[in-house]
Amino acid sequence: MVNKKNFIIISTFIFFACSNVFASNIGRAVYGVLTETYQGASIDNPSAGADYARNWGSPGASSDRIEGANSTSVGSQWWFGVTFNSAQNMSAYSGGRMYFSAKVPTNVDPSNASNVIKVSDGNDKSLRFDSSNIKRIDNGSTVLGTGMVNDNAWHTYYIELSSFSGLNYSNITYLFIVGSTSNNSTLLIDNVYWTKPSSSARSFDVKIKTVQGDNELSASSPITWSESSFRKAWEVAEQYLELDLDYEATNNWSIQILLDGNGKSSRNGLYAVIDGEDLVLPMAWRVSANTLPNSSGDTLQIAEVYHAAADATRLYDYGKHGSTDPWWYPWIYATEKTKPLAAGEINFTKVWDIRGIHTYAYDNEAWDTLANFYERKPKIYFCADCRKALGGVSYTTEVEIILNLE
Repeated sequence: MVNKKNFIIISTFIFFACSNVFASNIGRAVYGVLTETYQGASIDNPSAGADYARNWGSPGASSDRIEGANSTSVGSQWWFGVTFNSAQNMSAYSGGRMYFSAKVPTNVDPSNASNVIKVSDGNDKSLRFDSSNIKRIDNGSTVLGTGMVNDNAWHTYYIELSSFSGLNYSNITYLFIVGSTSNNSTLLIDNVYWTKPSSSARSFDVKIKTVQGDNELSASSPITWSESSFRKAWEVAEQYLELDLDYEATNNWSIQILLDGNGKSSRNGLYAVIDGEDLVLPMAWRVSANTLPNSSGDTLQIAEVYHAAADATRLYDYGKHGSTDPWWYPWIYATEKTKPLAAGEINFTKVWDIRGIHTYAYDNEAWDTLANFYERKPKIYFCADCRKALGGVSYTTEVEIILNLE
């Protein structure tokens, strides 16, 4: 299944002749509890001690994960829970499910009555690790078995929320609690979320907003560059795209960004045709969890540098890192959808998938995720190399934002 959102990009240079994040998302089809992928709780690193992540013992963050930047480690005699600041009405999720991923060491006995998954409405509702109500799944749908598997490998599970007998959805306090009080070992938890019943609508939406003022525009609005971009290198467009995904399809979904230059694989940017020849202004994009520029020092000032290990020119945030520290390359060159990949070439067209968002390219690694990915509405910014822009010429292209459900 493919869901495309198309946007016309039109250059407008001088040569043109002229409330509380944690609770506010309740009611969405997917409510994120401990995830960098889905919207919901603003939580990534549970060891940060946020008041809605409750630790008993010493759980912390682990880089061994199935999704996003971190997973939660829970050791012997330890408990971990994610709670609202105050009880919330989660009745929209009655008849739905809770999903999570876990990596259980071989010396943790799932049949031990002390090893449990819980939710709470003021009174804890528990399921043992070996409960038949815990379904082990593959690709988000196929049930492979029941109960949690202690093979020290990652598996994804779901629980019908109705399995927590007598749960009062109007007074939910803890959305997820895991406890392992037996054996001296550490289990890992990642990608926890609640979903509404499968009959509820899922959605993928893209909004166009202005960089200055952060104002939403109509869906038919073009993305443009200001007149001040004329004859300058790597200038940012005046608008950006905001993605909103509310769809827990499979572990293989991805959102992709491609250019459509009317079938020519060489048009990797804004283009115009003069006397039968293509004039191309290369384009690049950057995806961010936050609106840019921001208080962390991320800017929209772009510079390029040759990166020897990758044998390629990379684009970095000059405003944040300066010329002496260009190790982080958040700007990715835009690619034509008809351009074939060379042997061994990395596909840099995926913006977002189960791993999180595509935040930079380094050496030959295509992916990484932000360590503090809180608000799950990624923003895509565009830039173009305007050094060879000609006066009196209109450059255009089309961008496709594609949700692939594999």
